[in-house]
Amino acid sequence: MTTPLRVGIVGCGNVALNFHVPAYQAEPERFTVTALADPTPERLELGRTTAGLSPDQVHGDALALIAREDVDVVDVCTPQHLHRDLVVAAAAAGKHILCEKPLAATPADAAAMVEATDTAGVVLGVVHNYLFFPEIVAARTLIDDGAIGEVRTVTVDMLGVVDSPGAAGYRPQWRHDPAAAGGGVLMDMLHGVYLAEHLLAEPVERVSAYVDAATPGDAVEGLALCRLESARRAALVNIGWGFGPGGIRINGSKGRMVLRYRDEGTIPWAPFEALTLTTEAGTETLDLPTGQELASLIAGALRATIADLADAVTDGRAPAAPGRAALRTLEATVAAYTSAALGRSVDLPLPTDGPVHRHGVIGLAELDVPATSGVRTRGLFGLTADPTSFSDGS
Repeated sequence: MTTPLRVGIVGCGNVALNFHVPAYQAEPERFTVTALADPTPERLELGRTTAGLSPDQVHGDALALIAREDVDVVDVCTPQHLHRDLVVAAAAAGKHILCEKPLAATPADAAAMVEATDTAGVVLGVVHNYLFFPEIVAARTLIDDGAIGEVRTVTVDMLGVVDSPGAAGYRPQWRHDPAAAGGGVLMDMLHGVYLAEHLLAEPVERVSAYVDAATPGDAVEGLALCRLESARRAALVNIGWGFGPGGIRINGSKGRMVLRYRDEGTIPWAPFEALTLTTEAGTETLDLPTGQELASLIAGALRATIADLADAVTDGRAPAAPGRAALRTLEATVAAYTSAALGRSVDLPLPTDGPVHRHGVIGLAELDVPATSGVRTRGLFGLTADPTSFSDGS
């Protein structure tokens, strides 16, 4: 029997206390939570009681947690614009890392995190937990088994996303701040981006997109319609706050799959209902259990995520969502914003000396965004309707 990994969690927001702490507590043979850090006293105390820790196990300064000798894994549960310094410091201290998605608010920060963990030889896993949803696992297994031949197209519809505020005690509307969040609904729900690539089974090479605000005057998009192209395949990823339809469709050379959710809704808010497989032999409904409600579904997927991290650490392998894959997902998301602003497709990887790689969506202000661009006329991402200066490059 191996010794449980000792975990220090940075950030005591809703996702940490409602899901991360219970996931570790449910896996006592793999993990034990030994420390928490948060600069907000009331959240830190709530975290302490939730995790059952003593006062000397919690810190207002994350660096104090990272320096502890009884921490093997640092779990980063802060907003994405704070991830870089924490991950780089944890890697330098020789800690393995689990980081909430998105990996960072800017590709440059994400790249620095990947480089730091590669250099230190530590595991960097990212919470791309939808990969562990049972229907997604089943669909990818069918793809790998050749059930529908060669994948041609994937469509991921998530147009019924709930615009949930953050925890009280912080800035509840921080996801509507492009500098802090790095974007709007697409950045928040880039689950759809990595799911599309996962089901394409090829890396994305170019992106095109349309975005719009959900509410006039909002600084971030509430609707994103994206096309992701790999070498020989393409995906459509449609994500929006509101009450639109959801579901996943996968088209192959020898068949198709359709993943349906309750009332044609959006995962994870609408539970999974059925996966149908259609080939020359006809249509069959796979024998999969009906999906769980939101809280239990996310709890189970996060528990699978941390179990995968434990196996990656002990077996010396990459996790299901390593840092480099999460960097590519982030770049694809930022490329979608760039495409919507410029009105053209954008190739991946993004140029490392370009403003959107260095600054993310805020870097759009340094590009030659046309005066007629909907992103500019709607005032998204800090752009104004009356541009005064431009520079070339993306």
